[in-house]
Amino acid sequence: MRGTRWFTDTWENEVKRFFSCWPIIVFVICLWGMNSRAISQDEVSAESTWGQSELPSTLVVATREVPPFAMRNENGQWIGISIDLLREVKAELERESDQQINLEFKEMSLTEMLDAVEHSEVTLAAAAITMNYDREKRMDFTHSFHTSGLGIAVAAKQRRSGWSGIIDAVLSKTFLRIVAGLLLAMLVSAVGIYLFERKYNREQFDKGWVKGIAAGMWWAAVTLTTVGYGDKVPRTLGGRTIGLIWMFAGLFIIAGFTAAVTSALTLTELRARISGPSDLSRAKVATVDGSTSADYLRSRHIRFAKHPDVDSALASLVANNCDAVVYDAAILKYQTYQNHSGEAFVLPGSFERQHYAFALPSDSPLREPINQVLLRQTSAPKWDDVLATYFGEVQP
Repeated sequence: MRGTRWFTDTWENEVKRFFSCWPIIVFVICLWGMNSRAISQDEVSAESTWGQSELPSTLVVATREVPPFAMRNENGQWIGISIDLLREVKAELERESDQQINLEFKEMSLTEMLDAVEHSEVTLAAAAITMNYDREKRMDFTHSFHTSGLGIAVAAKQRRSGWSGIIDAVLSKTFLRIVAGLLLAMLVSAVGIYLFERKYNREQFDKGWVKGIAAGMWWAAVTLTTVGYGDKVPRTLGGRTIGLIWMFAGLFIIAGFTAAVTSALTLTELRARISGPSDLSRAKVATVDGSTSADYLRSRHIRFAKHPDVDSALASLVANNCDAVVYDAAILKYQTYQNHSGEAFVLPGSFERQHYAFALPSDSPLREPINQVLLRQTSAPKWDDVLATYFGEVQP
């Protein structure tokens, strides 16, 4: 009897405890249901990103003329690496959404492009836009579609070797100044020896001013080089004094002349062989003012000539006003290939790596579909052919 009562009391207590927790159980079940519904709605929303209602009928594209990434052809239409890829993106969006999409280009400066993307005034920006930390804080970027860096262009004559290089060195301004100084010193000595010897040594020096000074030049040359044929010998005290001074001075003149000529030839040879960034400090460098390359040179205390554009800098290189042009390798290769082929070339390799991409407003729904198209296009074999069309060579 007691056992039955104990069982009845225990069962009643458990039932009361269960019903006292029931509101909590109901709350948990409802919360789980609401969360599941939210997740489902998010998935549906994500899946509908490609939907027709989510895509604008016109993609407003900010760009600027930066060959070979973005430029106008003879008909005024935009072409280039970035523009070609953008048209592939447009075609993909049209296939997925089953709607017609137009491209509207707006030409802006680089600063205006970045500001327009940041404030969602345009759909995206397509040109030679590199990704960096400061820009990433303001906007989103797609996957990189081209990786490059800074490059160095040098004159085509630097490929020459042998006698052509020696001839260039001999005809250089430095070498000619050295020879002119030596001839002036010989002329002073020749005039002095002629003035003293023309009366007392007439058979050797008294033949008129022109022939007399020419004889003095011959004497100065053989004495300076220590050949001393003996056909011209001063006899007066003044002439022998000049001869003594000239012989001792000749030791220093020959030593200095040899050192100067060696230095001039070595400097010309070194400047004609720029092989990388480490050689820029001893060369005359040109670049575009306000560019990344200018910042690079300035940070390494390398002096450079400023130019408004890369073509102006390359023209200076071809005119032999500088030894090297430092600029973005991709643009430098294009401009050299298109406008200065055979006159200049870009050294292989690059430094200060840069990654090019499309710029999008933050949280743009177009980022993922654009990334898919970029990955498919840049991994295809024909991508090398596209680059070769603009750069004149297959990129590694």
